[in-house]
Amino acid sequence: MLIMNDFRELTLEDQDLITPILRRMRPTASEFTFPYLYAWRRDYNLRFGIFGNHLCMVANPRTYIPFAFCPIPVDGRHDIEDFRKALSAVEGHFREQDLDLAFARVEEGMVPLLTGYFKDRAEVSYLPEASDYVYNSEDLIHLSGKKYSRKRNHISQFLRLYKDHEYVPVGPENTDECFRVFEEWCENNESECRHPDNCERLACRELLDNWERFGLKGGLVRVNGKAEAFTIGERLSGEMAAVRVEKGNAAIHGIYTFINREFCTREWTDTKYVNREEDMGIEGLRKSKESYFPAFMVKKYLVRCHP
Repeated sequence: MLIMNDFRELTLEDQDLITPILRRMRPTASEFTFPYLYAWRRDYNLRFGIFGNHLCMVANPRTYIPFAFCPIPVDGRHDIEDFRKALSAVEGHFREQDLDLAFARVEEGMVPLLTGYFKDRAEVSYLPEASDYVYNSEDLIHLSGKKYSRKRNHISQFLRLYKDHEYVPVGPENTDECFRVFEEWCENNESECRHPDNCERLACRELLDNWERFGLKGGLVRVNGKAEAFTIGERLSGEMAAVRVEKGNAAIHGIYTFINREFCTREWTDTKYVNREEDMGIEGLRKSKESYFPAFMVKKYLVRCHP
């Protein structure tokens, strides 16, 4: 049984410890891979510990309330006594920090475990902005049927207007091109970055800088010899992939639709589902994700635990 005495910051050296634990849980929620957690550790202000043979992670982000993720069994098996020990350790940490106890980004199936322990202390609310959009891989690959006719038209226009284009896999030889695309996207879409030390740009940089170590997949599209769009993804579980980043030059009509289809076609034919993460409460992002007709949502919840 793994035991830690306190919560500590996540480092690259923790990959071999954390990765097997997350894989055993066979996640459907997008948060539970080591590359994701490491890339976003500053934004979450993430710390972790192992208590009661459970991986316990706590966050104190700038833009949200302090919270914990639901504890994850180290060996993949749920043991109620160990789970209670893990919850006690998390609650003790929040008490020491003089923080109100809350669990966030809790998958629907995990909610009863928390309410069963905290009982009348628990207040549950749905988090639509944090819930993931999950698609059938076959739908994203083939874009078949009337409902995808607009997507097919976007790709046709892209192919007609930009004959000098190429799609190549992302690798160490072109990660700098990807980051330049991201920098240009930032210039065009964000007039002022509120927290440059923990924003999406930095998270993307972490993924690109650790490309081979993390075993990521990606695609880069060049138009007239210049990199104009890229995407990054990884395997979330045996039957599901997760798309982490997708950025491009919106002035090039159809480039987003094209790279989405090509990435799924070239990398994810052996998966049943593709998780394209949440919409963060952004209306435009919500409409974009809905336009691909998700197969289902991974619903997530906030569980506040009153004294």
